[in-house]
Amino acid sequence: MPMTVLNESALISALQSGDHAAYATLYEKFWRSLYIHAYKRVKDEAAAKDIIQNVFINIWQRRETIRIHTEIEHYLNGAVRFQVFNYFRSEKIKDKVLESTIQRFEEMTTINNLDGYFELEKIIAGEVALLPDKMKEAYLLKAAQHSTAEIAQKLNLKEQTVSNHLSEALRRIRVKLGSKYPEWVILAFFVIELNWFIIS
Repeated sequence: MPMTVLNESALISALQSGDHAAYATLYEKFWRSLYIHAYKRVKDEAAAKDIIQNVFINIWQRRETIRIHTEIEHYLNGAVRFQVFNYFRSEKIKDKVLESTIQRFEEMTTINNLDGYFELEKIIAGEVALLPDKMKEAYLLKAAQHSTAEIAQKLNLKEQTVSNHLSEALRRIRVKLGSKYPEWVILAFFVIELNWFIIS
């Protein structure tokens, strides 16, 4: 049963006051779903556990200044994605342009203030909503960590058709973002690619 807004607000307040019981409640309620969320992206049990540990350690260390303007679960999922991108940067990313993009992303987003990240998600979601139905379905399934083969099976399409839908979706989103939010376009595509990372 989901927490009510009142319960969530009380839990956050208790956490900010240094209440260990509130911290334990937060951990017990969400660690398993967050671990699954992390593992789907990094495909490594030890790395996924480290990511979740880092999320909760950072929350406790920054409890007094933490800002949560959304549901706790949504915030925690954003914090996991933030740690996942840190993991991929340390493990895989060498490209200077991408590194520069990441640095800019870090300037606007921290573990105790994910507002910049959530603003990007809103912008992307708004553009996705405008896509044609099949293209939108393919995009949303991809964002939900389904492989191209799985999407093809679910939508009763050929894999090449799915790939075409995904490529065209990205092209359309890039064009729309480039015209409406030129200062956000590179960061937005970094967020999209982060959510799609290593999913074939």
